Amino acid sequence: MRKLASLTGLAVVLALAGCGATAVPEAEDPLAAARALVPEDIRAAGKLTVASDLMFEPMEYVEGGEQKGFDVDLAGAVADRLGLRLEYVQTSWEDLRPRVISGDADMAMASMTDTAKRQEEVDFIDYLNVGSSIVVRADLAAVKTLADLCGHRVAVQAESIYEELAGSQAEHCPAGRRMRLVVVPNSEEAVVAGKADAYLHDYPIAVVAAEKNPRLKVVGEQIEAAPYGMAIAKERSGLRTAIQSVLFGLFQDGTYDELLKKWNITEGGLKTGAINGGA
Repeated sequence: MRKLASLTGLAVVLALAGCGATAVPEAEDPLAAARALVPEDIRAAGKLTVASDLMFEPMEYVEGGEQKGFDVDLAGAVADRLGLRLEYVQTSWEDLRPRVISGDADMAMASMTDTAKRQEEVDFIDYLNVGSSIVVRADLAAVKTLADLCGHRVAVQAESIYEELAGSQAEHCPAGRRMRLVVVPNSEEAVVAGKADAYLHDYPIAVVAAEKNPRLKVVGEQIEAAPYGMAIAKERSGLRTAIQSVLFGLFQDGTYDELLKKWNITEGGLKTGAINGGA
């Protein structure tokens, strides 16, 4: 909360000046202003419903029946500042944006990259900058770049940016070394099960997967970074502004930095809070 300046000195000045003095209006409390922008149906429900695919540790996942991760914690802090409780709802990846558009969820937050194509459907509030990595079977040698994936089976999650990225590279593979795309709900599981040789994923998620499973390894340099965004229906401009406002507050009071450190993703810090900042 912002502290209000003491009015003691002002009271003395007014007393000396007499009754002709004009009262100085108080500055608007930004938190109160943000809460006032929350749509009435959300305020009445008393909760912020967030759709997420809880399978991307350290961003959002379930462990011991508990929802955990950076996104879960950040969404909880946003809801708390708005005077709401958080309801994080497991949703399949391909249904995330449709649920927001239909109004079944107030927001989607699931390590979702803000792209120009997705901006046609929803608005994004950017909050993290993340590069991409190649993950391969631990026994697979000589793969360091996207071009090296030619001749291999590459698992990609349906409706993800990696389906497009790998598909673009596949078009440039020589005839004798074609890349085979394996479209699956969970690309990591496909590689571990032997259904694919490699997959692409966001850097922090890829690192955790390789640390936990000796059958996987992260190879090569990070591919170009892009922002994650909180997805909100385009007609919910009040909610978008309210969440952006409290996000700025979390940047300023240190909460955001504390969460970055907690989940060991400080290199991804992004404090723009930009609307539709992705390309």
